[in-house]
Amino acid sequence: MSNSVDRLQTFLHKRQLFFFPAVLVGICLLVMGFYADHLHSRNLEREIRDAAFVHLSLLRANLEGKIISNAQLVQGLAASISVEPDLSMEKFTQLAQYLFKGRSQLRNIGAAPDLVIRYMYPVEGNEAAIGLNFREHPQQLESVLRARDSGNLIIAGPVDLVQGGLGFIARIPVFLDNAESGKKVFWGMISAVIDVNKLYQASGLLDFVKEFDISIRGKDALGKAGEVFFGTDQLFEQNPMLLDISLPYGSWQIAAIPKGGWSIIGNESIVFRLGLVFTGLLILLPVVLVAKFQQKKRDSEARLEALFVMSPIGIALNDYKTGKFIDVNEALLVPTGYTREELLSLTYWDITPKDYAIREAQQLESMQMTGSFASYKKEYIRKDGSHYPVQLNGVVICDVSGRKLIWSMVEDITERTQAEQALITARYEAERANKAKSEFLSSMSHELRTPMNAILGFSQLLELEGLDDRHLTYVKGIKSAGIHLLALIDEVLDLAKIESGRIDLQLEWIDIYTVVEECLNLVKIQADGQDIKLTHSEMADKVIYTDRIRFKQIILNLIHNAIKYNRKGGWVHIELKNSDNSGYLKIIVTDSGMGIAANRLTELFQPFNRLDAAGSAIEGTGIGLSLTRRVIEMMGGCIGVESELGVGSTFWFELPARGINEGDTIINTEQPAYSTNNDVNKNLII
Repeated sequence: MSNSVDRLQTFLHKRQLFFFPAVLVGICLLVMGFYADHLHSRNLEREIRDAAFVHLSLLRANLEGKIISNAQLVQGLAASISVEPDLSMEKFTQLAQYLFKGRSQLRNIGAAPDLVIRYMYPVEGNEAAIGLNFREHPQQLESVLRARDSGNLIIAGPVDLVQGGLGFIARIPVFLDNAESGKKVFWGMISAVIDVNKLYQASGLLDFVKEFDISIRGKDALGKAGEVFFGTDQLFEQNPMLLDISLPYGSWQIAAIPKGGWSIIGNESIVFRLGLVFTGLLILLPVVLVAKFQQKKRDSEARLEALFVMSPIGIALNDYKTGKFIDVNEALLVPTGYTREELLSLTYWDITPKDYAIREAQQLESMQMTGSFASYKKEYIRKDGSHYPVQLNGVVICDVSGRKLIWSMVEDITERTQAEQALITARYEAERANKAKSEFLSSMSHELRTPMNAILGFSQLLELEGLDDRHLTYVKGIKSAGIHLLALIDEVLDLAKIESGRIDLQLEWIDIYTVVEECLNLVKIQADGQDIKLTHSEMADKVIYTDRIRFKQIILNLIHNAIKYNRKGGWVHIELKNSDNSGYLKIIVTDSGMGIAANRLTELFQPFNRLDAAGSAIEGTGIGLSLTRRVIEMMGGCIGVESELGVGSTFWFELPARGINEGDTIINTEQPAYSTNNDVNKNLII
């Protein structure tokens, strides 16, 4: 009995020893399998997050770009109003309409002097907003006052518009310079409404929500403190991907989670787990998988290091508390002039001018609140003591020990700043030169006309004195030269008026036949003197909506040139045709003159270019055709020419058969240096 008990104990002990290694290996394999699966799941989730981050960053960039581009469009309008605060509705419309010609998402633009909307573009569809007093709308008043008190552009909304629908509103305060006090005086507010749906569509947000659950908070640009205006509040509590959308003043925060969440079990996970089950007895398999994961990690680190080293933009890693440089790339070292060792022994305070102390403190405060700082410009000090401009973007990160670091992108913008300054200087010089030219021509018009009229008047008196033939010839020469010089003065001034946009157009319905008859009667004596026949056709009962005086000047100039450069005994024919362009009429003036070489036709419309006629006895200034073309283009038409040497020339021009709006009169509000409306018979002659 005793022996049987001993054998049984020995057997049980051997079985325990036999299963113990298997159980131990099984437990180890199970633990290692769970661990490997856990690592794989984390890696998969990280890849999903990385992909989501790339897509979300693109969406953020699109939203920021669209909002900033729309807001910047209106900045120029605010500057114009600050210069001309009492502008008319027509002038406001003229300025505002150009902002809608691009691919903006603007719905309308309103200006509210003293916080009451008085100006609106477009008016159609927004009538309900005109006269709106922000003081009576608390929902909008808060953002209006915040923009006024801060003096900055603020993106408010989305808000319910009084004219219906939702919109983001770019609030831009306008301040005027008070010459007496030397302080800024608040004029009012410009409100540019950005269409919500157009903004979402243009930025790709509506396409993004097909793959991700998205929420955006920060109504009225209040960042995390603002209300959720897209998506739901609950999404921010589900471990989403978070990014800040920087606005001109303030920010939004966007959160995103892929449809179905982060832990998506795909085919890769299933195959991996099946592999663990079937190869669970193989000890090396987990080791291989761990090595594979480590290789991925090393590859990722190598790619990151390559981007850091090869980036054309400077990158710096600084200690958050001390500002000491921990690591920098070559693109940052080059403009500073420091070696790596020298720069790593400094802090960013050491290379920042003291003038930026306040702005740096503001950026640090922003980083404490948001974890990043928006793009801003400052200067760095080179090793030789000189300064150069940079643009910075940065974010706060933590290393494995929990130490806070600042990861910054530092872009050297020296060339960009110089280019911008050069453009500003060039524009200023061009405007100054143009203004000086206009003032000079305006002054000279009066200074030259007075003595010229005196010369012409005395020459006419001398003609009546009964002079002998020789002296009478001299007097007529003086008179002819004076008339020619006075015409040249008029034409130069007309050209200057058109270039500065100060020419007046009085649009009305006119009978083409009547105007052509008047012009032919005016040049009949000149034509008879050269035995030239004048004819016209296809003009009965034809009318056009245009400026009568300018239209007559165009016809006179073309007929006069056709006679002047014709041959003795030749002919000039005028006819009217329907243009190939719908809504236009085509008037053709054909002559039997000397013709023009094909390779010189492009020179015809250049000011002061008379081609081969400059050395001939034919009088002219070389301005008429250039002036004619510009007048035609101002009236919405075009002009052209066809010619053959020894055969003749055909000049044609097209004008709209109908004006901009029937019954409208286009009058430039700026007073011209002189008026030509009464100079009906003044020819524009080359």
